[in-house]
Amino acid sequence: MNRKLLDPFEPEYPEAIEACIDDEYATKCSFSHHGSLLATARSDGRCFIWDMDTLTVLRKLDHGEAALMGVSWSRSGRHILTYDEVGVCILWDLYTGAARTRVEFSSAIACARVHPRNACKFVVCPVREAPSLVTAGAEDDDAAPPSVAPIRISGEAVDQKTKAAAATCCCFGKKGVYMFFGTSKGALHAVHSTTLALTCSEKLSGSTLTTVERNPRGTDVVTGSMDRILRVCEVHLPGQDERRPRPAAADEAPSITVTTKIQDIVNRVHWAHAMFSSSGDYIVSGIQHKAEHNIYVWDKLSGSLVKMLTGPNELLEDCAVHPLRPIYASVSTFGIIYMWTRVPQQRWNAFTPGFKELEENIDYVEPEDLFDRRLVLDNGVVVDCERERAEHEKRAGATFDGSEMDVDVDITDNDPLFSDSGSESEDEGFVLPVTVELDSGLSVSEMQSEVRADPSDHSEEPPVDAGRTIVEC
Repeated sequence: MNRKLLDPFEPEYPEAIEACIDDEYATKCSFSHHGSLLATARSDGRCFIWDMDTLTVLRKLDHGEAALMGVSWSRSGRHILTYDEVGVCILWDLYTGAARTRVEFSSAIACARVHPRNACKFVVCPVREAPSLVTAGAEDDDAAPPSVAPIRISGEAVDQKTKAAAATCCCFGKKGVYMFFGTSKGALHAVHSTTLALTCSEKLSGSTLTTVERNPRGTDVVTGSMDRILRVCEVHLPGQDERRPRPAAADEAPSITVTTKIQDIVNRVHWAHAMFSSSGDYIVSGIQHKAEHNIYVWDKLSGSLVKMLTGPNELLEDCAVHPLRPIYASVSTFGIIYMWTRVPQQRWNAFTPGFKELEENIDYVEPEDLFDRRLVLDNGVVVDCERERAEHEKRAGATFDGSEMDVDVDITDNDPLFSDSGSESEDEGFVLPVTVELDSGLSVSEMQSEVRADPSDHSEEPPVDAGRTIVEC
């Protein structure tokens, strides 16, 4: 759909469930950077890649037998990271469908994220180890082992009792300059992704931080913790790339400041996964309370509740926000993925100011003098329609000079909604290839060889096999 036809003042949150995807073992879900694909992490150790247009499975990745804890997309959508509960991380190349990098840790992985500008790097947060930055080898050298660099987010090593240096959640900044880690002690740490030096720390809560997500259009982050409070933090770090860069003051120190707190004072429910909306103006989160499948939307600045989406009587496991459109995806405890959306209203008068929408069909009656050469008005004046038309075309041709026409027309639409920064990645135009599965068991090359077996024989048509699908191109 053309985005210019949509109402810019329309709310960016959905209204009701439009479709359901039956994925029996799904526990987590995540949209790609452009929102055309949806990845689901399953409890049987597999990852399914769904097409958002047809709601069909395009790829099935066999990670292992252990249950997956989550997935993470690269910016281009070509690579995806899967991690499980036994400590195995696999970086997949969706173009070939093969595993590019495999890293094993000694404990379960709580969270892992791919670098937003470099698909060869990803950060991993094991449960009983310090977080690590993994750099995969060159794409043309599969034998090169990945390098694992531990990150010390506290002054001391990992304590097995308190786990002070172990991170429970993580995320990258807008352009990957900084990494943010949440700990079991309720602290939020900012680490430089190149030097791996601790830049800033802030004590947010006395409970464990469960999630931390960045704003796709800004530099603030939102955190969720076991004390059932969502916190929006404004981050000021040196050299951080902002949407509108401003010169930093000489005495400005790195800081993480809590600007908004969100909680349910009455029910005191646990939040499933807190994240920003596509524009970054709202906070979206699902609840983990009894058999309720509800998604809440709050205003980021005031913290007031804007919308509550009520679903079926099923426990909500995870939810995800589409990066461009008002579409939410939520996973229930039965493995059903619900797609929340709203019907967009098209504004055709944006192209034609005189366009009028009709509530019902109107029969058009053609006037008898519509194509007459001469027209007699009510006052008796005779108008030569042919002459008026010729003079009008002559005046229009005089005002338009064909020599000044620009032949090189730029038809690309640089919509800022499709990019969260000015930087481009090397795989920005990646399109996931489609694999054709034939019911007859023959490959495409075998079918082509059968067709080319006797090209001169056109006397009669070959018999049609009911078990074979013939595709005409």
